[in-house]
Amino acid sequence: MSSLRHEIACGAAQLIAEEGFSYQNAKRKAYERMTGGLGGRIAASDLPSNQEIEEAVRDHLALFADDNQRAHCDAMRRAALQLMQRLAAFQPVLMGALANGTATAFSVIHLGCRAESAKELAIDFLNDGIAVEATELANPVGQGMVEGLLLDWQGHPVVITTLARGNLPRRVTSLSTHELTQQLNNGGLA
Repeated sequence: MSSLRHEIACGAAQLIAEEGFSYQNAKRKAYERMTGGLGGRIAASDLPSNQEIEEAVRDHLALFADDNQRAHCDAMRRAALQLMQRLAAFQPVLMGALANGTATAFSVIHLGCRAESAKELAIDFLNDGIAVEATELANPVGQGMVEGLLLDWQGHPVVITTLARGNLPRRVTSLSTHELTQQLNNGGLA
């Protein structure tokens, strides 16, 4: 990775971890900071990939995350596990920052559930008196949009994406209920 790309990745990681920026917005802001706002049009080759950003976030958290941050993320993973156990019929997987070890205080619990539609999931929650909001989300495993739900679970924000039946592509980091249980029993994630 070039020096500029590395500096942008590190700057973006700090913005993600400390201010809750999205990867894309963090890249742009870090680029502006590195070039003093005089960089003009951003060349894609100057920006680090999401994988490079993810590695930089992991490095940043390893250096700067405190015990409160780690405890918060551990509590979110435990809440995610309980929700996944509740949704077992929908073969849930934990995705995003909680699954790949880059969770911050700004992270949400992001689950993927195999269902024909978000309505199927919503009915399950509404029958138990849990309020949900239907939404459309970027498809985490392909192009376009998919149905999803937003809700609060044990005080944590949750995003549930409906997934087609079948396996997730390898490029999507996810944990099954069993895998998350094993990791939590072995001391948690990074």
